[in-house]
Amino acid sequence: MTADVRRARNAFLWVGVIIPLAVLAVSAVIVVLWLPEIPEPAATHWSESGVDGFGPGWIYLAILGGTAVMVLAFALLSWFAHRLPENGRPAAADTERPQWSTTARFLGAMSLGVAALISLVCLVGVGSQRGRADAADAPDIGLTVLVGFVLMAGAVTLGWFLQPSTPLPDSSRTATPADPLTTSATERLVWIGTAAIARTGRTVIAGTLLLVCALAAVMIATGSGGTITAIIMLVTCAILIAVTITTFAFRVRIGPAGLLVRSRAGWPKFEIPAADIASVRATVVDPFGEFGGWGLRYGLDGRYGVVLRRGEALEVTCVGGRRFVVTVDDAQTAAAALAAVARKEA
Repeated sequence: MTADVRRARNAFLWVGVIIPLAVLAVSAVIVVLWLPEIPEPAATHWSESGVDGFGPGWIYLAILGGTAVMVLAFALLSWFAHRLPENGRPAAADTERPQWSTTARFLGAMSLGVAALISLVCLVGVGSQRGRADAADAPDIGLTVLVGFVLMAGAVTLGWFLQPSTPLPDSSRTATPADPLTTSATERLVWIGTAAIARTGRTVIAGTLLLVCALAAVMIATGSGGTITAIIMLVTCAILIAVTITTFAFRVRIGPAGLLVRSRAGWPKFEIPAADIASVRATVVDPFGEFGGWGLRYGLDGRYGVVLRRGEALEVTCVGGRRFVVTVDDAQTAAAALAAVARKEA
């Protein structure tokens, strides 16, 4: 681990974990002290006409606690993303791979901003009801919520600049130039592989999808949250299901026409004709560190493609300079096959 990475991690620990959790903890203590002074049920939602939602007072503590869980989840993801298994196998120790990322810096800043917003809203929401006999008489807090979003934007910006930047990984350092496979003029070369989300990713996606759909079902069954919230939850579930189906796995085909990477659902697909290929190489990628996540991604270094797990990947540089990446097993053979196809086309 370099000195830059160590410095960035220490800053993230303060900005993205310690300070947000401290703010949330202090807010929770204040809310606990104020709860005996507010009516039951308490006001939990405001609209233009005033209070239009009620619930138990402890819901504010649940909101603060849920935000704390989010902060910890962001921290764990940032801290351990580069150590996740590679397609079911333990991660290889490779000092050339990024040990920190711009995404982690952003998540740390977001944790600080969200903690500030949620703490302010909860404190004002509970404070506006202290000493009242009926929660419906609580004054509107809409202006405070707007102030909270301004505070959040300021906290995110501050959190971003309080963390030092880390150099982008040099993808060329882990790349291996592809030597074209030897074929005769009459041979037809075809290579077929699969790009699929690793076991860890499948578990996370399945758990998230199940949680969101279950929450939507409960809200619809109980009528809580109102019609608009139920519609939003249903739309979210539909989007998550569609994204999961279309990006869960891709078929990678190398043939005389060039490279074809197509979702098993049929769409989306990426085609690179053999005539457009300038060079091919096998490389190693870290989705979180180099692309900010998993799926159809665009990296800060200009690369784009299908990045579904850590480890081996096929990288194609097009004639125009664009670089396409797809994660596959035995990327060295795939690169050699595609290089042979491109050479034959040339």
